[in-house]
Amino acid sequence: MRRVMRSSGDLIADRRYRYGLALAEDGDFNAAADLFEQALERAPAWADAWFALGRARREAHDPAGAATAFREALRCDPADILGASLELSRLDASVEIDAAPLAYVKGLFNSYAEDFDKALVERLAYATPQKLSAMVADMGGVTPRHFRRVLDLGCGTGLSGEAFVASAGWLEGVDLADAMVAEARNKGVYDALACSDIMSFLGETEHTYDLIVAADVFIYFGDLKHLFAAASAKLAPGALFAFSVERSEETDVMLCDSLRFAHSANYVAAALSAAGLELANMEEAILRKDRGADVEGLLVVAKKPAELPQALTQEAQADQAVALDKLN
Repeated sequence: MRRVMRSSGDLIADRRYRYGLALAEDGDFNAAADLFEQALERAPAWADAWFALGRARREAHDPAGAATAFREALRCDPADILGASLELSRLDASVEIDAAPLAYVKGLFNSYAEDFDKALVERLAYATPQKLSAMVADMGGVTPRHFRRVLDLGCGTGLSGEAFVASAGWLEGVDLADAMVAEARNKGVYDALACSDIMSFLGETEHTYDLIVAADVFIYFGDLKHLFAAASAKLAPGALFAFSVERSEETDVMLCDSLRFAHSANYVAAALSAAGLELANMEEAILRKDRGADVEGLLVVAKKPAELPQALTQEAQADQAVALDKLN
């Protein structure tokens, strides 16, 4: 994550902090922690230094000290732009978090917007929007479906918009990061763009959609059930819901070292069912590269029944079981 350094207001503290970052980069975490502690003696309310100290202590095999530092970072910055609550939840099982803090996600993507497309497509081999578009097209059989109104959740710079614009009569995007929205607007593929968190947008929009897309968005949510329910409420009867998640093989929901959430196939299917949606297709896929390694995920297409039943029909349950069996 590339962030602009936020000064403590004390030049000596800033200098020690920068030296600490350099030592941490070289793998000398104990020495780095010492410098962060020195910086905090001069600037005790500096969230960035507390956060850096937490990471250094964690890497130096001091989980209790790391947890203390992350708690101090949260105390100094309750909005949590650095994601200290995510780090803390990995150290303390009593700390439960259902989604990444909004300030953290907004700051992350605003810092990344300028060369986001180049980084994802060229360096990280990202093609999830195109893969989702192909899956959706396959749902139409011989003649690909055309969608009257399409919503791109977490649209970012518009990579998904470019993949779906040809099949959309009206294409709308929403993203939390204003720098991302500005980049998407420059592409000219959207009929409307909004800068908002997606839960607020789904709760406030008066429109219904024939297709909702979310590529690499749900990795910042642990609990998908409320999100799926909110999306389902904005899907027209017979509409499709296409998205990706990182795949967890250990637990239903897992917060990874990357501070992104991963979900199991069974959890995704159950969350869709609870939202009144039928699982139409689920495929394993490599979503992108991360530090040279493949990121394994799931590509999913779900459907809102033309007439929403009280519970899934036996036929829908059978289709859902078939989709899950493909992964086993």
